[in-house]
Amino acid sequence: MLDTSKLPHLQPQKPTSQEEAPQEPLFKQIMHAFSSKKGMLYLCCVFVLIYTSLCIQGEHLLRQGVYRVLQELGQDGFGISYHAPSSYFAFKSGVNLDDLTITAPENMGGWTLKAGRITISSTPFTPRHVTLKVNGTHSLTTKTIGDIRLIVGQGEIKFRLPYKKDPMSIDFNLKQVQTAAPKSMEGSFLADLDLKMVQAFEISEKQKKDAFHFSLRADTVHLPAFMSRHLPPMLQSLDFKGIISGTGPDGSNSFLKKWQDNSGTIEIKQGEILWPPFSASLTGTFGFTDSFELIGAGVVKTRGFFNMLDMLQNGDYLRSRRVSVAKVVLGEQLKTEKNESSPSLTSAFSFQSGKIYVGQVLLYDRHEK
Repeated sequence: MLDTSKLPHLQPQKPTSQEEAPQEPLFKQIMHAFSSKKGMLYLCCVFVLIYTSLCIQGEHLLRQGVYRVLQELGQDGFGISYHAPSSYFAFKSGVNLDDLTITAPENMGGWTLKAGRITISSTPFTPRHVTLKVNGTHSLTTKTIGDIRLIVGQGEIKFRLPYKKDPMSIDFNLKQVQTAAPKSMEGSFLADLDLKMVQAFEISEKQKKDAFHFSLRADTVHLPAFMSRHLPPMLQSLDFKGIISGTGPDGSNSFLKKWQDNSGTIEIKQGEILWPPFSASLTGTFGFTDSFELIGAGVVKTRGFFNMLDMLQNGDYLRSRRVSVAKVVLGEQLKTEKNESSPSLTSAFSFQSGKIYVGQVLLYDRHEK
């Protein structure tokens, strides 16, 4: 006989409905997963890892860029030495360039620049925006003055690298620059220097040469002691605007080599110098010879020109006989224009082979002893 008491107690199953219970949307499931404490921790870890990898990649690219720039300077004849770049940790991509020494070739003056620490950085999300910090103490050695110690209160160079239709741009700014040595440079001071350059696509396409719009402005420049004995002690302002052209699209040559091969020029479309009691407005086109001597010509309108000649003569910068000839010949061109209270001189000028001409008058000859 079957003992029913030994059979398992079974419960009847409830009939299931034909429709399944609705599930939460995938987006809500993800949000619930990451809104928990553990999910937020995972999310932060992933973000930090991604950001760190971008910083490391950016640092690698900066190191390559530094090497290419210094290599190109070496191809142009500059002597280069520096310590291997060290990493710059500040939640950015960056390197520190220490003890950089640049020596110019003899035909460019043979000067030597020894820079302190230069910090080069960019953010991972804007890798084409590169910033150089050049604050601190630097040394510039020249054959005429010797070792000049420069203290830069604030120095910054910003590069925006080109991309598609976005032009390349450079913004170079120095503030509160003074000299600590030698004694002859005492008193020299620069309050503000700003150079801006933006690639000019419209000119580059027409001339088949790279070109840049530029603006250069310097404010409150105090001359060193050895110059201010005879010249006005402060240059109030200098403001130039124009176009730099001549670097070709060929990437096989260095910058200066392309400049020479393409007859590079600096065209000043608007120039203003305010150096009381002297002032000048000028336009002109300038360049360099193969031996890097300045050449160029333009037109200048000046006030206080003859007072400045007297100061330059007293400081032995100009010969007295050349100043006398200039006063006689150029003095006839002085005139007071309408709505002007003081006379002005408008004349052509030129630089060539170490000589400076104002009109037809030879004012300075570098080869004279």
